[in-house]
Amino acid sequence: MNIFSANTLLDEIRRLHEGRQSGLLALAKETGERVDVFFREGMIEAVSSNLAEHRLGDYLVKRGYAPRDLDAVQTEAQRRKIFFGEAVVRRNLVDRTEVGAAARSQAMELLEHVIKNGFSVGSFTNCLRSYYVPARITFSHVLLELSRSNSAPYDLDPSVRIVLKDSVDLSVFPWHPHELCVLNELKYPNTFRDLMVATRLEESQLKEVLGVFQRLGIISISNDHVIETTAIARKSEFAFEHLIPVVTNAVLNEKLEVARNESSFTSEQFKNLKVQLSEASSKGPLKVITVSSPGAQDGKSFVSTNLAFSFAMDPGRRVIIIDCDLRNPAQEKYLGVPSEPGLLQYLANGNLGPYCFVRRIENLYFLTAGGLAPNPIEILSMQKMRGLIEYLKTDFDTIILDAPPYSPIADARVVTGLSDGLIMVVRRGKTTYSSTDHAFKAIDRNKLLGVVFNDVKPMLFQTDHHFGYYKYGRERLYSDNEKSRNKAKTYLES
Repeated sequence: MNIFSANTLLDEIRRLHEGRQSGLLALAKETGERVDVFFREGMIEAVSSNLAEHRLGDYLVKRGYAPRDLDAVQTEAQRRKIFFGEAVVRRNLVDRTEVGAAARSQAMELLEHVIKNGFSVGSFTNCLRSYYVPARITFSHVLLELSRSNSAPYDLDPSVRIVLKDSVDLSVFPWHPHELCVLNELKYPNTFRDLMVATRLEESQLKEVLGVFQRLGIISISNDHVIETTAIARKSEFAFEHLIPVVTNAVLNEKLEVARNESSFTSEQFKNLKVQLSEASSKGPLKVITVSSPGAQDGKSFVSTNLAFSFAMDPGRRVIIIDCDLRNPAQEKYLGVPSEPGLLQYLANGNLGPYCFVRRIENLYFLTAGGLAPNPIEILSMQKMRGLIEYLKTDFDTIILDAPPYSPIADARVVTGLSDGLIMVVRRGKTTYSSTDHAFKAIDRNKLLGVVFNDVKPMLFQTDHHFGYYKYGRERLYSDNEKSRNKAKTYLES
């Protein structure tokens, strides 16, 4: 069954998306099943139903969260007249990012259910509803997920060349790393055999990926059987603006003032910091900047993320932030995105380029940590890590490394060694004197650009020393392993 051909529901979703409509689209079946799709300015905010097996709590259970407290949370949500997602976050059972991921899974499965089971398209009511964590699904996202779940392997003559169709902006699709790898090779005509060599994917995997592209209608047979030498030379270039996925459903942390409120007092302070760094760069190369702190919870991730957003606002400047804290990563929380794919996945993969693991929010590119590592120093010291930074230098103007704190672990020294300069974040009333003393004895003074005082203004430091960071990182690693979160398999893994 071709679910794309003459599908009334897909045509209606496309119309509402392109028209940036806000309201409720009612879908129903003669059996009494009902599904409601909520739009805001053309984006799908949520999908709800009267189907018992498609409740939001059920999707949290699928993702590995214990079901024992969910009924109580549902009761509490009804009593307080708040959203179920808000109630589970208030109880600290999950964070907002997980609620958003569950909401998107719920929406996509319900949409696929109504398409496959012939629901009729009912009325569209103009209205506006707000959700605690909206799914924010685009029409392109819907098409991609349906293509993945309904595609057939693409078999073609090994001698035939295939290529991406012209003038297609593919950044609107949330691609998997393997798909990005193949897309990059298809900028120029390639045979199936050429693609296997270039991507090093298994034959079955490559056919599955090409099947998705064929279903989306983004590839075509090329009549050009000769590739010019200039094209071969350009193959190393990656079309970031057209291929790197733009995250549309990020749940930005309220502390990201630069992204949320450009004119606030905090935003102005980061603009000033950016200007000072730009002035410092005139005296020598300053492309890679490490942001660290003496101890935990000093605000180094807060500073690095806001600074990265501030740099990304400069016209023509390409900026990327990398979460190098493999014990207690924070970028995924600040940006409100899933932890994978990220740095760990790239370093563990033998054949996919680093661009396959990069995502972006508007003009800011980012590489999350990708999870927790039991041996972060060894991983950060890999030659592949140094090679990653050198590779990114050719494509980005500014690279921000969110490093672990200096005390009492040595990870930050390794990260600082990869950079041109270091910013040290000291927090008023939090950073201890002893941890500061330890950090400044350990750093390379030649790379120190300056100190950022967090929480308004500097005060006398506390004199007690805390080893909580290293312990906390280890506890979180073991805790996450015990919870055994269920990472959904992709169509290539199932």
